[in-house]
Amino acid sequence: MKNITVLIKRLCIVSIVLMVLFLNSCKKVVFDFSLTKEFSIQAAASGANYNIKVGLPLNYNSSGAKYATIYVLDGEENFDFVANECRRISEKYGTKNVLVVSIGYGNDRSIDYTPTKVSSLTGGGSQFLNFIKTQLIPAIEKNYNVDTTRDGRVILGHSYGGLFGGYVYGVGNKLFGNYILLSPSFWFDNLVSLQFEKDNRANNKNRKQLVFMGLGEAENYGRMQAPFEAFYQTLTKHYTNIKLTKNIVKNLDHLGSKNPNIVLGLDYYFQNR
Repeated sequence: MKNITVLIKRLCIVSIVLMVLFLNSCKKVVFDFSLTKEFSIQAAASGANYNIKVGLPLNYNSSGAKYATIYVLDGEENFDFVANECRRISEKYGTKNVLVVSIGYGNDRSIDYTPTKVSSLTGGGSQFLNFIKTQLIPAIEKNYNVDTTRDGRVILGHSYGGLFGGYVYGVGNKLFGNYILLSPSFWFDNLVSLQFEKDNRANNKNRKQLVFMGLGEAENYGRMQAPFEAFYQTLTKHYTNIKLTKNIVKNLDHLGSKNPNIVLGLDYYFQNR
């Protein structure tokens, strides 16, 4: 009986330890507050207020060589992870870090991130892109020591954010030279983002491009994977001055593949920019 009691106590202790480890693993890792600047901008066209966070590199120099910028969609969810990974990866390669710009929600994301109107909660992509182009980027480039060329700007998005990134690739290619497109919802409105790419190809095909495309193996095969592959093959075929790769995360789904592909996408960018 005594041995059973001891065993039960030990099992309880092990269970408590495992629970603590589990809870710690679930805690969100926050980017260094001392390196984070925060402000808001009201969009001139829509009146929506966007909360913006800027993650500065360690030992940020306001007067030295200029920094590249990574504009992160769904910033509330992705900023801390992206900013921490940028620091880790830049240190791994001994290369200059970037400014990470988090774009928070102003309108509903399904409005801002979709390029065409198929319902009352879609179709604000053009207006959102104009906000980024005419208000957000000028504010960042006025107040921070950043590269003001398209080669110095990256856009990173997942799901509808990836869809928006693909839309920007077509219609806003002068603005961004680097794209990290994660599980992009290219199925939206009968593959309209692929049409935007085709319509603007003549103007874009000779520009320097860097594109990382990521997906999860367990994502819907027809809805997600076929348009993903079609976009990838289009870029492979028609863009000669491009650095392009794709990654399919084994066994993981739409959400599960996001962070692993963020890591790989940033790693690809830092190695090939």
